[in-house]
Amino acid sequence: MSAPADRRLYRPPTVESLAVATFALFGMAIGSARIGDNSMFVHIRTGMEIAAGRGIPRTDPYSFTAAGHRWVVQSWLPAWTYGWAERLGGFGWVAAEQGVLLAVLAWLVLRLAKTGNVARTIAAGGIAIGIGAPFWSVRPLVFGLIAFALTVLIVEKRAHPGWLVPVVWLWVNSHGSFPLGLAWIAVVTVGAALDGRRWPREELRYAGGFVAGLVIAAINPLGPRLLTFPLTVGDKQSVFKTVVEWQSPDFQRVGGMVALAFLVLALLVLFRQRVTWRDALPVAAFMGLGLFAMRNLAPMAVVMAPVLSRALTPSPTGGFSAPTVSRVNTGIAALMAAVFVVLGAGAAAGAGLDTKAYPVAATTWLEHRGYTKAPHRIAQQDVVGCYFDLRFGRGARVFVDDRVDMFPVEVSNDYFALLRGSPRSLRILDDRRVDAVLWQDGKALVAILNLADNWHRAYNRNGWVIYLRR
Repeated sequence: MSAPADRRLYRPPTVESLAVATFALFGMAIGSARIGDNSMFVHIRTGMEIAAGRGIPRTDPYSFTAAGHRWVVQSWLPAWTYGWAERLGGFGWVAAEQGVLLAVLAWLVLRLAKTGNVARTIAAGGIAIGIGAPFWSVRPLVFGLIAFALTVLIVEKRAHPGWLVPVVWLWVNSHGSFPLGLAWIAVVTVGAALDGRRWPREELRYAGGFVAGLVIAAINPLGPRLLTFPLTVGDKQSVFKTVVEWQSPDFQRVGGMVALAFLVLALLVLFRQRVTWRDALPVAAFMGLGLFAMRNLAPMAVVMAPVLSRALTPSPTGGFSAPTVSRVNTGIAALMAAVFVVLGAGAAAGAGLDTKAYPVAATTWLEHRGYTKAPHRIAQQDVVGCYFDLRFGRGARVFVDDRVDMFPVEVSNDYFALLRGSPRSLRILDDRRVDAVLWQDGKALVAILNLADNWHRAYNRNGWVIYLRR
């Protein structure tokens, strides 16, 4: 006589599930810190403009060098969430949102890395996150990484391809990295064909689902332009090369060294056994992309997780599996949930922003003297421009910020000339009718302004200087 089926409505969490949740708490902890990222400042301000009923900007609202220039707000959907979070609870709520998002991302990566064995799941997930986490950031990128992880999860778990449609719509309307999803499916399809020496019908169904998602994604407030946005990188390749995250990774910095160490460890795990083409090709492709531009190392955690899971999955007859102790596991799960709530509540109640690295006092000095309003024009470094965007909104009137995809190439070239201290710096300031400069002391432009007859230093505190035209 067969044993009766287990009809319990509640099943206590396994030790492996608790291990996965621990990594989610790690994501919550690092994501809910105060926000000091300059790019995020612009996204938050754009979201505040949307939440205030001013609509999604179609032209540049923040600069005087490109005022009215066409701008495609690729990340309008994350910005919308930031704006409403700030409107409902202040910047602390925005920080709490980032904590939840990074917790979800970490949970998805560990879900992809599950092996059925506690120690091996921790190893697979820990290695994967070690590669990608140094390059995770509280920007719309996290929306793209979550969409990427969901795409991989749908394919790996053989869910219905139709689930890709809403995921791709979310991805396209959140971040310009969505071509990575199609690229991953493409190399997985080629790998499956090489392994089975057959037409990979199953993988092609998912490719079709992804393409269908792209078609549906054209239905959005900005229209099909979101689908062509990634081509901006090609059009302004010379400008993007100057951005740190688009350069090859620096493995002598802490983040690069951590990622390199875990990447070497991952390769050692994979080399110890025969790896299928279906696993080898995605790893090789995304490793190449990561070496080309460090921003591409962030998705490596997602790509590597299921590959490491298969490489470390124990045989059916071997391996350690921690026993399930119902009451203990339930108690631990409740404690972890409480910690999650405390972290979120702490972030929501906090200031939300970290502006210590920005010239707050110098900006106030300029504001009190009327230089932040027309007809005055201020030249500042791009990261400071982002702070101006957040602080003044449509009245920021910056020379430049870090939206390299938006500014005309000639504006970017003028800014880089100022940053390098080019001999034509003074001519640029004249041509752009700039009458105030806010810059970091010790930079090349400061030395040029010190020698200029028609400029004088009016402010010098905390490493920031202000020059005014005579």
